[in-house]
Amino acid sequence: MPLLFEERLLRSAYLSPLRYPGSKRQLVAVIQRLITANIPPPILFVEPFCGGASISLRLLVGDQAQRTWLNDLDPLVYAFWRTAAFDTLWLIDAMHAEPVTIERWEYHRASVPRTLRDRALKCLFLNRTTFSGILHRRAGPIGGKRQTSAYRIDCRFNKPELEQRLRLVGALAAAGSIVDVTNLDYEDLVLRLRRELKGVASNKVVFYLDPPYVLKARTLYEWTFDHGQEHDRLSNVLASMRWRWILSYDDHPAVRARYNGTLRWGNRDQKTATFVVPNRYSAASATTRTDRSELLVTNLPVVPADPTWTRL
Repeated sequence: MPLLFEERLLRSAYLSPLRYPGSKRQLVAVIQRLITANIPPPILFVEPFCGGASISLRLLVGDQAQRTWLNDLDPLVYAFWRTAAFDTLWLIDAMHAEPVTIERWEYHRASVPRTLRDRALKCLFLNRTTFSGILHRRAGPIGGKRQTSAYRIDCRFNKPELEQRLRLVGALAAAGSIVDVTNLDYEDLVLRLRRELKGVASNKVVFYLDPPYVLKARTLYEWTFDHGQEHDRLSNVLASMRWRWILSYDDHPAVRARYNGTLRWGNRDQKTATFVVPNRYSAASATTRTDRSELLVTNLPVVPADPTWTRL
């Protein structure tokens, strides 16, 4: 069923209602080319670290994935996507009723909401009013608490535009394109889908994993990997998976060392390809967008030559 939205919105580079540090919006075209070079549109596209979910939304709107499953361990991010997908009208009404002021920013920063709805509203409000969309407690409001900057706290809170994006998320969920939104550890999600997707061909499901950065993760995200063993655990989970997957990381020597062409699980070797893609994002201490390299790793068998990336 076609989505009845303005062409301007469907073609927009910005589909997600959330602003996200280290946004993967600029990797959408790369991931689209990887998927189409290997397989027909997957039955299910899974994001265990969904964050702003820019990749999933674009693939659904572009008919390059039939359905998506969103997951995030951060309880605020989970609450937002769960509510945006399945309780859309409430969130839209609550957003419109919310004054966008420093006083409300202070309220939401200090609040400990107990309901899913209230956590969703807190996530949306702080994401759209905090520097670079960072939910970390050390990040301050756009324009500073004295609001002396040219950019004020409401400059990223265009309510009519956000309403359209929220309605798009709700329409995708109502059409069955967003299958579920869960709040699981990524390994638990993989184990659950192994049970629920038993018998589904391995090339019909694609995972896109965007774990916390190795560098600056503690200044960007409220929920992150605590130590290097967490990154090792992720590589072991990927080595054991039978489905196709794409992994994005900041370009760090430790990541290059982990993903050097082969992942071993038991007696089985899984071949991987690693390549570098330029990306632009704002870090917690930055005032301008910064050029950084992003590593993409995949077990997809075909990695086409493309000027967008550099194969390692």
